[in-house]
Amino acid sequence: MEHRWTWTELPDAVRAAIESVTGPVLTAEPLTEGLTSPFTAVVRARGRRVFVKATPITDVRAVDHQRREAAAAASVGGQVAPTMLAHLTPRGWDVLLFTHVDGRYADVSPGGPDLSPFAHALTRAGHIQPPHGIALPPLAERWAEYLTPDERALLGGVHVLHTDLNPWNVLIEDDGEGGRACFVDWGMSAVGPAWAELAFAYLLLLWSDHTFESARRWLWQFPAWREAPIAGVGAFVAGAVAEANARDLPAQAERWKSLLAR
Repeated sequence: MEHRWTWTELPDAVRAAIESVTGPVLTAEPLTEGLTSPFTAVVRARGRRVFVKATPITDVRAVDHQRREAAAAASVGGQVAPTMLAHLTPRGWDVLLFTHVDGRYADVSPGGPDLSPFAHALTRAGHIQPPHGIALPPLAERWAEYLTPDERALLGGVHVLHTDLNPWNVLIEDDGEGGRACFVDWGMSAVGPAWAELAFAYLLLLWSDHTFESARRWLWQFPAWREAPIAGVGAFVAGAVAEANARDLPAQAERWKSLLAR
């Protein structure tokens, strides 16, 4: 990404479009965690805060991520993700507005306080399917160049998947009952089998200091994981390992391989 935009640098038409939803913006706090959209900020207006991400349409990758996130929001918003308030396209820009999540990054380390809300969110997510007319790419497309047609068929499914559950994309909101997990940044969402999201969660557990064994044992609490076909998990791992190797991430490839010791 060549340039991170600030609120005052945005074109007048873009700021006007955002304020048509939020009302006059009083402050705009830029965020640095996102790596895709060149403008991400929490804006304060009319006594509320709204999360905004925006990109010029010339940034094809960022536009693809934002439009995929907008498509996923029709299913997951308000369930396991923030609610999308608007998807705007002012004069050569693509803009998303969401309810702001006032939360902290989840602690899913061994014995961590957020393992339970994380598990509840994964369970809720495992039942979500896209509404009729909303198209998300199949998970198998991501690894089409690495997998055989038979392997790709094993990754078929109708559930909405986040697929990018990294430490910055799982937030905990205080709900007065131990916290509620919220998944943000659905720009890599796809459709596939429900158990595949649990496989993606495995990597987050490893990043959070779980051992291979404790992470696999934690996944076993989910019926979808216990019932996942061994051949399907093998196809998933083959695709994930090939992608990691193509990106020159050998340590990540080894982590994915460890998932097969079920």
